[in-house]
Amino acid sequence: MGKMRDRRAVDELSIEELERILAIRKRELRQKRLDRYVREGRRIPADAPIDQEPEPLLESVVVPQQHEAAQDLPPVEPPVTYDLTGDIPRFEDEFEEELAHHRQDRLRSERPARRTEAGDGRSRRRAVWDHVLLAVEVLGVVGIVGVLIVGGYLVINEQDKIDALDQKSAEMQRDADAMRATPTPAPILSLRLSDYVLPTGHYSPDQTGGEAAFNLDELPESIRPMALAQILAPQAERVAPQPSSPNRIVIATDKVSVDASIYGGDDWAQLQKGVGHLAGSANPGEDANMVLAAHNDIFGEIFRDIQYLTPGDEIRVQARDGRWYTYVVYNKEIVDPTDVWVLERGREPIVTLITCHPYRVDTQRMIVFARLSEDESS
Repeated sequence: MGKMRDRRAVDELSIEELERILAIRKRELRQKRLDRYVREGRRIPADAPIDQEPEPLLESVVVPQQHEAAQDLPPVEPPVTYDLTGDIPRFEDEFEEELAHHRQDRLRSERPARRTEAGDGRSRRRAVWDHVLLAVEVLGVVGIVGVLIVGGYLVINEQDKIDALDQKSAEMQRDADAMRATPTPAPILSLRLSDYVLPTGHYSPDQTGGEAAFNLDELPESIRPMALAQILAPQAERVAPQPSSPNRIVIATDKVSVDASIYGGDDWAQLQKGVGHLAGSANPGEDANMVLAAHNDIFGEIFRDIQYLTPGDEIRVQARDGRWYTYVVYNKEIVDPTDVWVLERGREPIVTLITCHPYRVDTQRMIVFARLSEDESS
């Protein structure tokens, strides 16, 4: 009984089976070539007797010599027929090409799986990295937005303060202009500001953009409405100057240089002109406290440098009658605006100089005390 023909398709065969079929086909083709050589007289059959003379060949035919290895070839096994291509004849090179294509198809079918595994790993790593970059970008945007919000809030807050201060200054300026334009006499003073706060009080020019404005915040809130009504009242018109009233102050040291006129009264209007003389305080040479005040960073900055006076420095004050009095510095202090004790009249011939402090901050007062010299010049 003959062998059954394998009718499986080429795609259903394994690589090993295809290689085995290729080897069989090669052997069959080789055997056919050897048989053809025998028929053509180009090869002596292996089973031919030794004493048999070979048939003469045409002179044009070159008889190849038989290779010695041909004697050792095993007998050819009967070929196994595989119905792989139907009735279409196939040559050896065509079969090898088909086998090569089949191998490539197998490799391509296996390669995507490996690529898929490697691709999955790279995709996961890339996805993690993309999430990290996204988180960094989100944090950066949140940080920028936070900085903008905080910065905007601070700017708006400061702008509101400046606007409120400008509004208050504008209101005070309008009140002052209205009072100057009013032909009625100045109201009688019913409030002594020196009972509550030291003279020269004002807002820092850095807060008001260089504008000069009286600092109402230093006064108790209960008296601010009454104080506002008379802050700008010209007191000098109600204080009749006397021959003994102070008229001029001169300070000449290495660090301080002052030469200014003195006006009666320490109110806002008088201190715009120069040095103010506190109403009710002593005159030059009297056995009491003579209080003189002036600004440090507005209206001429007359007392800007009195903080540099030291004990032993001289302060000269001239009376309206032309007489000069010399005072010698013995002490200086920094006090709060409400420390009105420095205005006490006392019984000792001294002069007290007052100005705001620190420079362009103006939240305190610089006080310089000087005692009348026994050898003052005239």
